[in-house]
Amino acid sequence: MKIFLSFSIILIFIQISADYLYSKDNSNGPANSLIIAPDIIERAAKLSPKNMSQSPLQGSLSDWEKAVLNKLIQAANYMDIAYWQQVDPEGEKIFKSLSKTSGAMERSAHFMMNANYGRWDRFKEFDTFIGTTKRPPGGYVYPSDLSKAEFDSYLTKNPSQQGELMNPFTVISREKTKLIAIPYHKAYAEYVLPAADLLDQAAALSQNISLKKYLNLEANALRTDDYFEANMAWLDLDANLDFSIGPHETYDDQLTGQKAFYKANVLVVDKAAESKLNKYKATVPILQSNLPVDLKYKPDQTGTMTPLILADDIRRSGQARAIMEPVAFSLPNDPKVWEKKGSKKVMMGNYLSTRRTKVLEPLAMAILDTSSAHHMNGSAYFTWVLMHEISHTLGPREVVKDGQKTTIRKAIGEYYSAIEEGKADIGGLYNLPYLIEKGIVEDSLVSHYVGYLAESLRSIRFGMGSAYGVIRSATWNILVENGALSYDSNKSKFILNVDKMTAVVKDILKKLILIEGEGDTKSAAMLIKKYSHVEPVLQKLLDEADKSVPLEFLPVYE
Repeated sequence: MKIFLSFSIILIFIQISADYLYSKDNSNGPANSLIIAPDIIERAAKLSPKNMSQSPLQGSLSDWEKAVLNKLIQAANYMDIAYWQQVDPEGEKIFKSLSKTSGAMERSAHFMMNANYGRWDRFKEFDTFIGTTKRPPGGYVYPSDLSKAEFDSYLTKNPSQQGELMNPFTVISREKTKLIAIPYHKAYAEYVLPAADLLDQAAALSQNISLKKYLNLEANALRTDDYFEANMAWLDLDANLDFSIGPHETYDDQLTGQKAFYKANVLVVDKAAESKLNKYKATVPILQSNLPVDLKYKPDQTGTMTPLILADDIRRSGQARAIMEPVAFSLPNDPKVWEKKGSKKVMMGNYLSTRRTKVLEPLAMAILDTSSAHHMNGSAYFTWVLMHEISHTLGPREVVKDGQKTTIRKAIGEYYSAIEEGKADIGGLYNLPYLIEKGIVEDSLVSHYVGYLAESLRSIRFGMGSAYGVIRSATWNILVENGALSYDSNKSKFILNVDKMTAVVKDILKKLILIEGEGDTKSAAMLIKKYSHVEPVLQKLLDEADKSVPLEFLPVYE
């Protein structure tokens, strides 16, 4: 991994012509017959490697906890392999072959594949940087040549198959003119079954009852694709270790937005932070009732659990590590679990700190006026991210569409991830004035707004290949349109108007909740089509920031 640290030096000493084509005798495998993007070294240099495999919290673990931790890390590694099969199985072969090469371009290509899990640059809307194959919108959990129109037509003609084909945990394949659904636990048995065995071994080592129960149930879930009981046990988990594994998020499915992808997070819990987080738990029912929409869009949250934990993530794999590094997550995504028990919010302290210092603070200083940018601070950023995760469980839980109750995810399809992330963003901002008024939050409103804007700028740099890039570019443009943000041509910076921001936040949140509550696919599509783009004035500032501010940090491990 030390070779990754030398990219900036390589840029100084190596000149590569723009029309470079790497092609030799193919006898040594795929690495010797590749078309590599001529700017691959520059692309790789924009990512900053960071070793994230250690945490001071590990020092307080007992011997049995360290033994369990080792098993969890091994299980997480299998999720890496499973995820490769979902997003670019052919690319994995190229990735392995590139590990044996020594040329500057090949090493940069290997680094980029490691970050992207494939041949497509997630920072450039899945632009191909190795070969000529374009990324299938749904990855490889669908036939690579399947279009949205063909799939929708097939579902209309074969309604009896809709349940299995739209199941988040099935791979779709062709059998002549028919589409067949294969359960994940069968399609990826080579990877999930060894991972499940490791979880059983970890459970046998555990001296914590709740951890033992959860790991046994999660092992069974990997073998069956039935995650309900494991999710329920995860919410009850009370241990120094936490662990999230399996197919959860659907960001990589840009065909229908339904299919989940494998990931893992190995977490060491900061137990000392519990008192800091407990004050937020009781606010969830109040925040739900405080939403600026009709009562029918905010079902009663009284009695549901909202466990909040702060932890260091010492090993992540699969979708959890696919280049746009999350600093927090809210799971499970199953509305049945929300209804019965609730959901857990996990804040990853080591990632929060690293993102803020390496990317967000310098990005805010580059694009926002200093009168706003200097308000960015660690505690306000932490609180806004926490409120984002809490807001995932606020608002409607299901929708009636065509006379039938269904999930919001199914109702708005491929637009769900972007709209849901927008609701969480803006819902988090909307409730902050109330929390500040009640003394629950101490930092100023402007400091939280700046944290959100810096996070938005980071996502906008990723382009429209990311749900975050889609919705945060849209929100940025709406804020500009309504005067909450304005560009000062003399300073070449954007200026924040706090009062207008507060008013616009309320309007945006109402729009997003109504889209979800009504299952309004048309309005979702119109909002994204109208606003999801980057205006030239902002793009110019982002291009300038690229010269000094990393696009992202990439976790690497010992």
